[in-house]
Amino acid sequence: MAWATKLPAAISRLVTVFSTWPGLADVTVVDGPTLSKQTFTEVVTVGWTGGEDDADAEATISPEGAGGSPDREQFTIRCAAAVLLGSDDVPGARARAYDLLSEAGAALAANRTLNGLVLRAMVGSHSLTQDRTQQGTQATVVFEVSCDAYTDA
Repeated sequence: MAWATKLPAAISRLVTVFSTWPGLADVTVVDGPTLSKQTFTEVVTVGWTGGEDDADAEATISPEGAGGSPDREQFTIRCAAAVLLGSDDVPGARARAYDLLSEAGAALAANRTLNGLVLRAMVGSHSLTQDRTQQGTQATVVFEVSCDAYTDA
């Protein structure tokens, strides 16, 4: 096999890990941006945050050892846990968005290697935005999944 980064496969694997996690069973998990006009009340997006100024993923690759193959890569996949409540309950929306982050973190803690794809995956930094919209209160926790892996040689 030719040289390849594991980042695209890691995004797909994260979608599977989150979609099958019991604590996210009633939550919509989306791979990247969606063209759907549907309004989700609870959603976890993988590889997309909705932010216009953010990259969806970033990677750094460097040679590993004297042989140089495979290379070592560290990458970050940006995700979001968003909740829309049909009320003005800001604390409730915020708490539920952080519940979703906690479940995503638990899913990763139970499967640190994404079924053997990477050496380690974990929740890195996160940030919160809150808004009151026509549909109600929205809270979004943008979080990063940090991965350490080897490229395919």
